[in-house]
Amino acid sequence: MVINLSVSVKAHSSISFIIEFSYSTDKIKYIKCPNTNLGGTGVYPSSVIIVDELTKRYGRVEALRKVSFEVGGGVTGLIGPNGAGKSTLIKILLGLIAASQGETKIFGLDSHKDRDKILERVGVLHEKPRFPSWVTAREYLEHVAQLKRLPNIAEEVDRVSEMCSLGGFIDRKTGTFSAGMVQRLGLADALIGKPELVILDEPTANLDPLGRFDVLTKIKRLKDEENMNFLFSTHILSELERVCDNIIILNEGSVLAQGSFSELTSKYASSKYRVKVDDPVKFVQNLSGKAASLQVVDDFVLAEVKDGKQFMDEVNDMVKRGIIVLEELTPLSATLEDIFIETMRRKPS
Repeated sequence: MVINLSVSVKAHSSISFIIEFSYSTDKIKYIKCPNTNLGGTGVYPSSVIIVDELTKRYGRVEALRKVSFEVGGGVTGLIGPNGAGKSTLIKILLGLIAASQGETKIFGLDSHKDRDKILERVGVLHEKPRFPSWVTAREYLEHVAQLKRLPNIAEEVDRVSEMCSLGGFIDRKTGTFSAGMVQRLGLADALIGKPELVILDEPTANLDPLGRFDVLTKIKRLKDEENMNFLFSTHILSELERVCDNIIILNEGSVLAQGSFSELTSKYASSKYRVKVDDPVKFVQNLSGKAASLQVVDDFVLAEVKDGKQFMDEVNDMVKRGIIVLEELTPLSATLEDIFIETMRRKPS
């Protein structure tokens, strides 16, 4: 049953919001602003990004083929092999190139027609960012802040500089920067002005392990404390596991899978267990043979199975019949790499 809850929130003397919340999906369906002087329709979709039947052709080559998905709040990971279409998708979302067919919207605004309005609310870190070599990092960030018409420019530049660990380099010319410092400046550029959505293309490239950890920690904090939303593209899948709420997997211009980590795990990942018994060989011999993978390592059996319940029932039966003595049975968590590999294995030929 669907229960709709309408709440009127007085946000300004001339603006009141009505939020419709659906208990069946646990999501906000839409936000209405019936008494607003801000222009527009007064109806704002809950999805941050909407991509509908998006196709992009370069001559006879289809870089994207009827791509459709929606991105809500939080951190969404965009992954896929080289040539999957990730960078092309990001360029279309930002209005840098036009789609051949379909449409993309950010905050309900058309990426192509409303590009300037979108860029006022979006921060971007492109892959391999480049900056004019003759200006200092401070001068560059002050220029960006002026373009965004931000108040308190000096304070905002100091804030993002400290956040991105640029403090000791802020007055150096960018032409003297190492690859890691260029990456930090690019991140500061993306975060200046506290944008509602930040699109990050390989944000931890060229950073050492401590630098990568620091960036991921900041992304999580900004999501939790500042309600900032992120679209995060990277090849380092273990990083996405730490921060992502949802994942989109692209390959050869098409969406192979999308959903939360738990949803994709249940659909694509096998159940894995580490088992310690008194006789590993006898244990393996008495299994039904339906396990996807069995490996004996020292005193343990590493089992990858499609049906976790059936596997547990078989182990319990062997214990009851005295075939084995069970000393340990530990479920092992699936990783995003496991999901990605299985998704690629199942891709249509």
